[in-house]
Amino acid sequence: MLSMFENDLIVIENGVLIECKKKNVFSLNLFDGIQAIADGVFQNCTNLQDIELPSTLTKIGDNAFEECSSLKAIDLSNVSVIGEYAFRGCTSLKKVTISEKIGYLCNGIFLGCTGLTEITLPTNVAYIGCECFKDCSSLLKISILGVMEIDNNAFEGCSKLYALNLPQTLMHISPNAFSFCDDLQTVLIRNRFIDIDEAAFENTVNIIIKATQYSTSYEFADRQHFRFAPVFIDDAHRIITSEQVAQLAKAGVMFQMKKIDEEKAVIRFDKGQTVKIESVIGQDPAIKQERGEKSG
Repeated sequence: MLSMFENDLIVIENGVLIECKKKNVFSLNLFDGIQAIADGVFQNCTNLQDIELPSTLTKIGDNAFEECSSLKAIDLSNVSVIGEYAFRGCTSLKKVTISEKIGYLCNGIFLGCTGLTEITLPTNVAYIGCECFKDCSSLLKISILGVMEIDNNAFEGCSKLYALNLPQTLMHISPNAFSFCDDLQTVLIRNRFIDIDEAAFENTVNIIIKATQYSTSYEFADRQHFRFAPVFIDDAHRIITSEQVAQLAKAGVMFQMKKIDEEKAVIRFDKGQTVKIESVIGQDPAIKQERGEKSG
């Protein structure tokens, strides 16, 4: 079934918006009942500044808003699928709301959105596709909460990006994911076993990798000659003797210490170093007691 809307401005077929007849439209308020926007429908609508999407909309097709260079904001709160290069070249786009229903971001969705300054990705977003935010040259802040993989060139050319806080869930960073991020200073990596491609930060210089000691991030930083700052990601505490403090320091274990008295101190350390610590000074007697084991 075919239906027309607003003096034949758009064409709907079986709940899918398949055509916009006037490319010079400035503003649109789409009615409920539209479930999807087909590929390329608003492509090159360079005058389009505002569009209100209906609550029934769940899918946006490939290149749907490509080169809508006047579009200022988009609310994708109810959308669960966004096609490839859907908003490529939307240079005026400054505000984007991503739905918690989206599980992955396809290739090049926001490629070249040079006006975008901030983006928050909900925990459901597990994958960021190739070139997804490439050349978003005004992007200052990204919040990545549950991502498992960042693909090739995803944030390449985000030259204003200053700091990264990567979640425990992140398992892989692909080649050139953060290349040419000229202002990038610090990268906090929470997963101590993350796989980072050797070219992940190609042509991005002067960064400091912050992660736990004895992690794959430390090895990556060492190979790439990046500065490394050890940090506690998931910390633990233990009371030890002054002699044990000296043994740990000699073994190169990173910890923070506060003296209790002349003989004892409480140390704070990352749980990832537990095995290393136990190999040097033995298991914590308190843990042995909790497990019902004999102390000593």
